Amino acid sequence: MIKQSVLRWPATLALGAGVSLSLATMLAAQDVTLSSLDGELTLRGELLSYDGSVYVLGTVFGALEVDAFLVSCVGDACPDIDTTAESFTIAGAAGLIDGVFGDVITAFSAEVGGAATVTDQSGDTTVISLLDEADRETATITLASVGSTQAIADVIADTAALAVSTRAVSNNEVNAFADARKGDPTSDAQQTIFALDALVAITSLSNPVRAISESDLARIFAGEVTNWADVGGPSAQINVYGRSNDSGTAVVFNELVMEPAGLRMADTILRTETDAALAEAVASDPLGIGVTSLADAGDTKILAVRGVCGIQVQATPFTIKTEEYPLSRRLYAYAGDETAPAQLTRLMQFLETPAAQAVVRDAGYVDLGISFQSNTEQGLRYLASILTDDVEVTLRQLRDMTQLLTAADRSSITFRFALGSSRLDARAQDDILRLANLIATSDISNKELLLIGYTDAIGDGASNLALSQQRAEEVRQALFAVAPSLASDDLPVRALGFGEISPLSCNETANGRRINRRVEVWLRDVVTESR
Repeated sequence: MIKQSVLRWPATLALGAGVSLSLATMLAAQDVTLSSLDGELTLRGELLSYDGSVYVLGTVFGALEVDAFLVSCVGDACPDIDTTAESFTIAGAAGLIDGVFGDVITAFSAEVGGAATVTDQSGDTTVISLLDEADRETATITLASVGSTQAIADVIADTAALAVSTRAVSNNEVNAFADARKGDPTSDAQQTIFALDALVAITSLSNPVRAISESDLARIFAGEVTNWADVGGPSAQINVYGRSNDSGTAVVFNELVMEPAGLRMADTILRTETDAALAEAVASDPLGIGVTSLADAGDTKILAVRGVCGIQVQATPFTIKTEEYPLSRRLYAYAGDETAPAQLTRLMQFLETPAAQAVVRDAGYVDLGISFQSNTEQGLRYLASILTDDVEVTLRQLRDMTQLLTAADRSSITFRFALGSSRLDARAQDDILRLANLIATSDISNKELLLIGYTDAIGDGASNLALSQQRAEEVRQALFAVAPSLASDDLPVRALGFGEISPLSCNETANGRRINRRVEVWLRDVVTESR
């Protein structure tokens, strides 16, 4: 979940009369003086509260949050602060630890006016020292490349403070957190979705195959299809490369491809230690195939994935952000409990900032930023409406949808709901805030916001039409709840439903139905004609 950002003064002076004071430690209101570490800026006011990392100061401008790590405090009301540098470990998947988090920590230190220095590096471990503006050490962070499953186990065992994972925690792991009195890893306080990725089927560049069906992919990994000729290639043996069964990549692949097909991965698969190593092996094998992270695909050919109904989707940043590419996945950070080290809490908040998201993007992963596509780039929705025969759709409905969207651009924000619930899932709740921020910071003159609901094809068309309208209205109310002024602002917000007429995946599979149950966000030009 997006947490309330720490308002960094003196780097950024941010005022807010409505700042919540429900912090861990409430102090008697007394005047204190906060000075930047370089001595150039000073602020005086009543110290209202301090939670270990943030001062809340009462000033003539209202309540002001000040990052405690950027200032010194002078006055009788100043709390006793332990200046001993914190030490903690961040463990996780190799691609994320090696490819993302070292650079994230460097960007984080620069954001708060300090520096990050590598003090030790051996094997799968890197030690980084964080320094503040006065060159005082504020934290020692150990990065451990151990894989997603081991990282989560390390957090439960208290040998790591944060697990960086290419998959969500399992039910068994949630129970293990509870048994260890480590809280709920799926709670807003402990879970952060910080990036997106996709699993991709890859071959060498010389392989003539361009696309593969989900069912054939499962049969290849199960050892049931062993010759390339069976999937449109040359008559030659298929060499299958995969990750270890406990890796995040293998867990997600099992969940999305193997289990729906009722199959298990064969023992004959050639295993590699990392996604990058898998891509290197496939790139050098003309008869090889593997499944790896999009970020680590390297110099290989990425195959389009075709569903059982014929819908074929390429892995692009937009289809991954909308989660319409069927093998999309979210990347997670899990804290051990709600009393994480202060510097770790700040780092988790930093993960969703533009500076951190730029690091994510540069590493080859898909950032959480909002992007747009015009209606002319949305050809899949019209092709899919014709390709599938399990959807109740009329020419009139397609015409109405097309006419509505002709002068509109689709946002990558796509809302989905928790399984079996009308509650927005974790990423959707974050996206409500992102959407509100986009509206607040964009030129929306002569625009209207369309929230358009769609369903899968389970049930009759009339019921699905009503359900899609209901889901769109739920998103509309959630948006108004975080941005009440939208209800009276110049931007009209309309909730509409088109039922099952625009599938973006196959309704024959559980994952396809999940993809089709959605609320899309469109910005439409409002054209006023002269009379």
